[in-house]
Amino acid sequence: MKKQNDNSATDAELALKNGGWNDRRFEVEPAKEEIAGRKVTILRYDVSEFGTYKVSFELKPGKRDIENMTLFAGRRNMIERKISVSSSKGKTYKKEFYVAVTPYIPALSPNRCNDKVIFVSFTGLGTDDPDVKVNVSITREDVPVIWVAGDSTLTDQNAGDPYYPYGSCAGWAQTISRAAHRAAVCNLAHSGMTSNCFRDDGHYDIAKELMKKGDLFIIQFGHNDQKRRNLAAFGGYEDNLKKYIEEVRSLGALPILCTPISRVPGKDENGKYFSMLDQYSKACYKVSKETDTILVDLHGYTFEKWIEYGEKARDYFIKGDITHTNEYGAVLIADFFLKSINGKLDEDYFYDIDEDIFFTPDKDTRELPKELPSKDVFSIEPPFVDTVGIPEYEGIKKAFRYGLLDPCVMHLHPYAVMPRAQLLMVMFKAFRLAGKRPYLNEYADISELDWDAGYVQALYDGNLIDSETVKKDGAGKLFFRPDDPLTYKEFASFIVRYMEKDVTKRNISLSECEKKAVELGFVLSEARSTDDHVNESIKNEKYRLAKGEYISRAEVYSALSLFIERTGDTKKELPSDVEVHPVH
Repeated sequence: MKKQNDNSATDAELALKNGGWNDRRFEVEPAKEEIAGRKVTILRYDVSEFGTYKVSFELKPGKRDIENMTLFAGRRNMIERKISVSSSKGKTYKKEFYVAVTPYIPALSPNRCNDKVIFVSFTGLGTDDPDVKVNVSITREDVPVIWVAGDSTLTDQNAGDPYYPYGSCAGWAQTISRAAHRAAVCNLAHSGMTSNCFRDDGHYDIAKELMKKGDLFIIQFGHNDQKRRNLAAFGGYEDNLKKYIEEVRSLGALPILCTPISRVPGKDENGKYFSMLDQYSKACYKVSKETDTILVDLHGYTFEKWIEYGEKARDYFIKGDITHTNEYGAVLIADFFLKSINGKLDEDYFYDIDEDIFFTPDKDTRELPKELPSKDVFSIEPPFVDTVGIPEYEGIKKAFRYGLLDPCVMHLHPYAVMPRAQLLMVMFKAFRLAGKRPYLNEYADISELDWDAGYVQALYDGNLIDSETVKKDGAGKLFFRPDDPLTYKEFASFIVRYMEKDVTKRNISLSECEKKAVELGFVLSEARSTDDHVNESIKNEKYRLAKGEYISRAEVYSALSLFIERTGDTKKELPSDVEVHPVH
């Protein structure tokens, strides 16, 4: 087991071996009274096999009362909060709950962790008293499993010790164990997951291997699907949801479909609130109706709730983020899920939660002691399983180091074509340029709800789009062609035009841009056929291969890393609108 001071391990790996906790690294060690009630006690228990276990937990106070204690299990799954036990009356706090022990694929890794371990952790005033007595007994018992499939908004997020709920990222499904009734939650959701990646990267296989009749299977995707052109709401996304539902039912489990939680809403050019996940929410409604699947509308609830809260909504998210909730936001959303689901299930999988105990950040510390920078997630070896040994690996490795590539997915599809709009997010990272909103609807095939709309607006305003690459119909409507595969000339045009700092001088022809890009080494002088490198990455590629005039993703990433080096931006921070997955 790696220790918390092991510099070779990521925070995610260390937390997995430590009940979901990392040691906070403060610039200046806070005074003892500043962290009173925030230190975490972590207990580890080895078990003999995968399966579900009944945990009986007892805690007797020492000389001080126990106040505001929170109990966690597994990967920091909340079991109960706001626990108080008097020391003067000889009382003992007792709690029985269930834990699922299964294989798990850590963040930033393609490999399963097969540890058979149960963690129990707790924190609160008086819990660090040396006279506190804790007794834990664990017995093997088969109970239904509540499986969770999804992305970073509902995954088991690691947090820091000492525990600051306001400054602790948390997925909402991480907190539903506190209401589980004779059932164990197994949260397989992961940061960065799309409805494709969850299957492709092996997470779904774990559930399929162990799923049984009577289990539940909670599904919530959308946040990352909307960044992939092949996972449009009423296209690949809808198809994937239906496939999960069909397969889960065939295994005897009951699927529950959730609309994706809303980010803090933006405003359009008319000042009206909108959500870029609106179409994905509507797709869930369509799938639910067509497949007769239970639906919980988390999107509608959170969209209205964030508008109602106004600026205070940000108190329910980690600092500087509008997507990833802190502990308060996670509990808020989970409470709504639990209240919504209880009337829709034939069996009692969840207790009724206490609606009078609302978990609010109003009285919590908002200013945490300053911490040292987290470990750089981009300093590890790229985790992509389909890039090992390919000729473009060094260029891809540099692109990863410069923060251009998503560290949470395991497949990069290096020799596939790059859809024109899918290029934009990674290219804007390389340019260290932010998108622009509101989107003014210049193109008929780009909607303000599209993830790429802000990038397209910035391209349009910056005279970075060659008119020859845009289609025009008989009615005069313009089309950006977001789903068409990117050509060498189109890629060269974006790069060379951007390198011209005078916007008025950016009307450079496609042929001139290509010639300049070849001179600078950004693209090859001749289009390379993927047949030049026949290897496993090509044989197993499920997307269209880049051939002829079309540039591959590997070539794009290598060229963008070279662009960063040529422009001297290797140390420059990523643009402010980049949505960073909270993994370390």
